[in-house]
Amino acid sequence: MLKIITTKPKAIIYCRVSSKEQEDTGYSLDSQEKLLKEYAERNGFRVEKDYRISESASGKQVRKSFMEMLQFATAHKITVILCEKIDRLTRNLKDAAVIDDWVKEDVKREVHFVKENFRLNSDTKAHDNFIWDMKVAVARFYANNLSEEVRKGQKEKLAQGWLPTKPPLGYKTIGEKGHKIHVIEEQTAPGVRQMFEWYATGNYSLARLESELYASGMRSRAGKRLCISRIHIMLQEPFYFGKILWKGELYQGVQEPLISKDAYDKVQVILKRKIQNPHFTKHTHLFKAKMYCEHCQGLVTWYEKKGHVYGHCNNHGQFSQCQKKTCIREDKVEQQLISYFEKLAPKNELVLGWIEEIIKEENSAHIKEREAEIQKLNGLLFQVRQRRDRYLEAKINGERLDFCIRKIEECDSEEEALQETLSKASEKSSDYQKLGIIIHELAYKAKQIFEKAFPGEKRLLLSELFLNLIQDETEIKPKFTPAAQYLMDWMPKLNKHYELTKNPTKNGVNGVLENQLSEPRLPEANVNYEPQKTLILRHDSTFSPQNHDDCSAARTRT
Repeated sequence: MLKIITTKPKAIIYCRVSSKEQEDTGYSLDSQEKLLKEYAERNGFRVEKDYRISESASGKQVRKSFMEMLQFATAHKITVILCEKIDRLTRNLKDAAVIDDWVKEDVKREVHFVKENFRLNSDTKAHDNFIWDMKVAVARFYANNLSEEVRKGQKEKLAQGWLPTKPPLGYKTIGEKGHKIHVIEEQTAPGVRQMFEWYATGNYSLARLESELYASGMRSRAGKRLCISRIHIMLQEPFYFGKILWKGELYQGVQEPLISKDAYDKVQVILKRKIQNPHFTKHTHLFKAKMYCEHCQGLVTWYEKKGHVYGHCNNHGQFSQCQKKTCIREDKVEQQLISYFEKLAPKNELVLGWIEEIIKEENSAHIKEREAEIQKLNGLLFQVRQRRDRYLEAKINGERLDFCIRKIEECDSEEEALQETLSKASEKSSDYQKLGIIIHELAYKAKQIFEKAFPGEKRLLLSELFLNLIQDETEIKPKFTPAAQYLMDWMPKLNKHYELTKNPTKNGVNGVLENQLSEPRLPEANVNYEPQKTLILRHDSTFSPQNHDDCSAARTRT
């Protein structure tokens, strides 16, 4: 007696949800798979493979998975595809045509849409094919309408000042669905600020920055190492200073900024420059990417030879032969720069202390000026908003629509500019005073810091004082930062006119500051300033009473 062996038709299960959220809730993909497996068992199909997809139907991943499924079915001679509904398989006419072609290539091939009790095969009648086309068209309409509603929601979100997607690293999303906002994340925000601060010094390549961030514990949301390309994108992200970049357009955001606009702009200048941007190498020399030849404009390259570091201009092409090309040792450059440190620095601590007292006095006047400036800006903002409201009312009433729309846009631009100026004015609190004191203290201790610092710290100090260095054979000509240039202009004059006497008097006088400059440290103080001679006295226990009459006038401060 012959034994008849029957084989079950092979099938593929295809499940899809429209979002990751639906997959995480666990009710859609699992329910589809369960339904399709029960259907396969009832109808005698042997399931060869399951496809579970949790992306939008218009996504590239869905298209890729869709084509992989058809290729797998063809390669393994699978003739049946099981799907819950038509819109789970496709929502566009292009994929529907692909399915049609696949089915018609073999009379045994079928696509079963279980919930709709519909089978697509080569023998499908014209009426059923019409239903198939209609359902694909309905699914396509649903997808297009859903996309339109999503874009409408995104536009409204942007109008409210919020990013309509996940925020960058350093922020987190809070709130209920439909009312979500972005706030600073305490765990990652300090690392993002540090990233901008490090790169703004000009001493970090992206490769070095990536290594330093990893060493400091900075990680992605998935707990992985931040790659160079991700860091590059983050450094260009305007979201960190309060703006939103969406589809190529910049919008005003209401999220709390992590950095200032000035810090962001400084990073962009460094990020987009070509030659000046440090590149990762085995050796990071002190003056790498900081010095240029005055004659050929070539960047000075540095190398080690016999225990010393040498540098010379290194240009290419038609400018490769520089007539003034001169090798110079790194330590010789340092010696020349140290002489500039001495010119920038106050003569001694007494001069430094006097400068700090003047800065503190001047700051009180700046506070009054700042308050007046803020009051004026607020008044201008109020006027601009009133004008915009009038144009909006006229637009609603249908009066001169084109004119009103143009004027509203002008008011929006003016309001944005005023708000940015107001924000900068409000930030100038005690920072002016602190910055002035720090600049002078840095200049006073620059030589000491430079001589004892490590190469990385020296490079940071050089960045604070010099924009770049120009080599003219063996002479180095620095180009100062604005703060250092200001010190260079007036500090030598101050030190010349305010020198301590070398011979203290017996009545306890510690020193004399002579011939005070007719122009003080800051031009803003000219109004309240008069030249005078001042004695700085030490309270000495050996002071003789009989000398009181002789020096009382000198000891009196005016």
